[in-house]
Amino acid sequence: MSDQREFWNERFAKEGYFYGTTPNLYIASHIDRLKPASSILFLGEGEGRNAAYAAKLGHTVSALDASNIGLEKARALAHSFGYEITTIHTDLEMWEPTEHYDAILCSFLHLPEPLRSDVFAKVIRHLTPKGVFAGEFFSIHQLPKTTGGPKDTSLLYTADALQTLLSTLPCTIEELYETDTELNEGRGHIGIASVVRMAVRV
Repeated sequence: MSDQREFWNERFAKEGYFYGTTPNLYIASHIDRLKPASSILFLGEGEGRNAAYAAKLGHTVSALDASNIGLEKARALAHSFGYEITTIHTDLEMWEPTEHYDAILCSFLHLPEPLRSDVFAKVIRHLTPKGVFAGEFFSIHQLPKTTGGPKDTSLLYTADALQTLLSTLPCTIEELYETDTELNEGRGHIGIASVVRMAVRV
């Protein structure tokens, strides 16, 4: 994963926040529904836009990413709002969670199999009772679009594939669908994008 660390460090080293400083709208909608002072872990959080938003609302926030530069910017963004977040610098292949969280959230987490299944299983095991796991991911229909996302089908998602994966885990699917949405996230995600949205509860 050193290549991935290098890729994201190079992207996040650029001036400003590549994906902006406001949260992903779908993820924000789930943050807004959490009970006060929830513990939240953000996976692949990059420069911290979702984590900073959650910290502003009074939640206890941890942000995990492979990019140390991204995490430095995440801490700085939260601090600019007057809040602190905990950062976890690791590749998801090496992630061994030691805590339980009320919510684990992610936006545009690019995971191939079998890593995807492994990470999802760890997430479900490390949620508190009635905890939520929610994410917005690029769908395979995003491939021809120029509004963001990897050009590798192994890193893209379908609702059917997630349904199959989640059916093997001890959770209840509350939301799972594919849709087109308009993204306005910094200079990295702009325009109509095809996404898969998912929310499950244990």
